[in-house]
Formats: sequence, structure tokens, C-alpha cells
Amino acid sequence: MWFAPAHHDELLARWDTLGAHLHQSGTTWHREGKRLIRSWARWPRRYHNTPHLMACLRHLDAVRGQLENPAAVELALWFHDAIYWPWLPRNEEKSAAWAEHFLHRLNMSPSLVDLVSRHILDTRHQVQPANGDAQWVVDIDLAILGQSEAVYQQFERDVRSEYRWVRWPRYVQGRSAVLQSFLDRPRIYSTSWFFERHEANARNNLQAALAALSRNQRP
Repeated sequence: MWFAPAHHDELLARWDTLGAHLHQSGTTWHREGKRLIRSWARWPRRYHNTPHLMACLRHLDAVRGQLENPAAVELALWFHDAIYWPWLPRNEEKSAAWAEHFLHRLNMSPSLVDLVSRHILDTRHQVQPANGDAQWVVDIDLAILGQSEAVYQQFERDVRSEYRWVRWPRYVQGRSAVLQSFLDRPRIYSTSWFFERHEANARNNLQAALAALSRNQRP
């Protein structure tokens, strides 16, 4: 029999608190939280899973007072990897569509729904947001890059596990391109808060990971 990890209870409690803030505390809201948590916990996730969601929400807690619309940011974080199949494209678009459908069902304001959707799409990390809460969403999602060396190395192992179906030479090529794309940016973190705390570590971690891949060293 499968038992939910203890942090799933904490996640559901946080979801219900968010619902109460948005005046959405009924059965429909609660059930959607359970559905979201089940999706985040689904195989084959090893990094894009409920611990990642929890980490994002805890980073949010640290900067909540600096946000223009904390509820929109929190909703975006809940949904940003709600759908995640490594071998399929457009996961963020599908996750945004899930959020839009659910929030429209609850008659949430169109402006809020649109904002949440745009925040989710920003986590594709194709371009850096110019300003506003979108920068916070993206920096929170990328916070893992600037963690300790040990935490970052586990992240690389987990990502490789999610892409274990990709043959190693192809993985090296694709993963190296992703890591280099972040290093090529003038700065990885857009907000001063994340930049000051994590930029240097992130660059060290990315450079070390690239060097390991160039040596054909598996995570």
C-alpha cells in the first residue's frame, strides 16, 4: 500500500490556507489540492516533485512581503510543474492550461487567471522576465542552482534519473547546452535578493557540472 509522505499533509494544509485567502475553501478547492499533490508525486519525477514544490513555497515565504500579488505567485508555483512528462513537449503550457481551467471554474477574476498563466509560462526559462513578480517566480524556480555543492549534485543526479531514457552522449549534449545557457546570461537571478544570496554559488555549481560532463563523468 502507498502512503503519502508527511510533507504532503503540510502541502495540503498550505493549499487550503491559500484557498481561504482567496475565499475558496470548499470541497472543490480541497480536492484540487489533493489532485495537484498526486500529480507532483507521480512517476518518473525525481526532482520535479513534491519536495521541489515545498522548497519553492518556502522560498516564497522568505520574500512574500516583496511581492505585488503573492496569491498569483503562489498559484503559479503550485501549478508550474503540475504536468511534467520529460519525454513530452509543452509541459508548462499544459500546466498553465490546467490552472486556467480550474481557476475559471471557480469564477476567479480573468486578470488573476491571466497573470497566473503568464507566470507559469515564464518557468520555461526561455527569456528572463523584465520586471515584477515574474522575476520572483523564475528566481524561486531556479533557487536550486545556487544551493550548496552537495544539494546541487543531488539535483543533477535527480535530473539525470528523470531523463534516464536518453542515451548518455545525447544527454551530455543536451544538458550541457542547458547549463551553458544559464551561464551565458549576464546574471542568473533577476532579483537583488536572490542574486546576492545565490548567484556566485549558482555559477560555481553550473561550471562544475559542465566540467564533469565534459569529462564524461556521470552525476
